[in-house]
Amino acid sequence: MYTSSMTVEDMVREFSNELPQMIDVCDSKQPHVDRIILKSKTMPVYVHTSYTSKKGNVCLILWEAKNKKYVGDNSLVTLVSVMHMPTGRYAIMWSTVNGVPLYTIFTPHFFSRFAQRAGIQLSGVDLIRRYFKLNHSFGYNESREVIDGKEKTNIYGSTEEGIALGAKLYTESNVFLFKTFITYDMCKGEQIEDFARADETRRELHDDATKIL
Repeated sequence: MYTSSMTVEDMVREFSNELPQMIDVCDSKQPHVDRIILKSKTMPVYVHTSYTSKKGNVCLILWEAKNKKYVGDNSLVTLVSVMHMPTGRYAIMWSTVNGVPLYTIFTPHFFSRFAQRAGIQLSGVDLIRRYFKLNHSFGYNESREVIDGKEKTNIYGSTEEGIALGAKLYTESNVFLFKTFITYDMCKGEQIEDFARADETRRELHDDATKIL
């Protein structure tokens, strides 16, 4: 189970230990999901399931089918683990970039900003599930800057409903930390990097930028 004393690498290790069970659950549900997709008269189709793992963690599995070809091995599947901490609910999503595992951590502040700025009237695990339902595929941009003599790599993740703002963590594993969310309307035609330099956004991103929990 995730705990507040864990390091980032501990979290990654915990998630990695959950992956075999997540994949087993995904595989067992796949025939049922395929039937839902093939019988659906409208597209896209969204299906999700959640469960508490053997280690006591809440895990989410989400499927999206853009058409009826997205079944079986062609499925679009998102794997998410929810971390319950004294400061709120975090989420960690697993994906691969050029064949390299990427672990993306989302903070409670991120989800509260998503709810506020996207007008979503949900909270807790329901809010997290709602975010990943439509925002599971990211296009990444990055920029570098020096803060207090230390180089920082800012990460901007563009998704269906807006932009996740955060940073790359300098850890053994490949980890992104997203701390806040903005809608495309908020940018008003500005480059994402320029908007991220605005005072209010910088405060959200750089307030104790190395702190996770």
